[in-house]
Amino acid sequence: MREESPAHHVKDLRLHIGEHTRIPEKILECIPWFTDVDMISLLGYAVVPLGYGGFSPLWEPLFWKLPMSVRSLTVNTSAVTLLQVRDIMAQLPNLDDLVLSRLAEVGGRKLPGIGTVLKGKFGGRLMLSGECVCEDVVNMLLEIPSGLRFVELDIYCTHDPLPSSAVRLARACRKTLVKLSHTVDYHRKPYSFSYSG
Repeated sequence: MREESPAHHVKDLRLHIGEHTRIPEKILECIPWFTDVDMISLLGYAVVPLGYGGFSPLWEPLFWKLPMSVRSLTVNTSAVTLLQVRDIMAQLPNLDDLVLSRLAEVGGRKLPGIGTVLKGKFGGRLMLSGECVCEDVVNMLLEIPSGLRFVELDIYCTHDPLPSSAVRLARACRKTLVKLSHTVDYHRKPYSFSYSG
């Protein structure tokens, strides 16, 4: 029974998505009960093979009702597209911290104007890694009408040194940025750069 549920005590909600599985609708119906949750994480793999039209998520976050208390969002699953991340973020007006590690359909096609509905605070930590350090993700963030005020920017690349998209993010946060970290993984040997102040 919702009134007797201990869900209001939960601060960290993690959804692990298995390969070719859906998040049960009963679980999605319960998510609004977590009225005091601080962090939501979407983790795991759920990919349809490329022969079936490319990456295809097996659920639709547009129909979720998420708690407005969420301040931190982590997405590390190829079951979520960038447009779905945008739809999730649009429901979170208090979003401060954002971690994007793995997404489906990142890069390769232009996604104009997808950030215009986002209203979070965006003043905590932004961490981008792997294929999420790309123009599409950065463009979405830079199109947020209220602007970016992240104090910490953490970029982890698995390819060439600091891409221009990461430089654009750092410039956008230059008035508030306190810590900038950049790591490049060359043949599995990470080289780090970090700057505070």
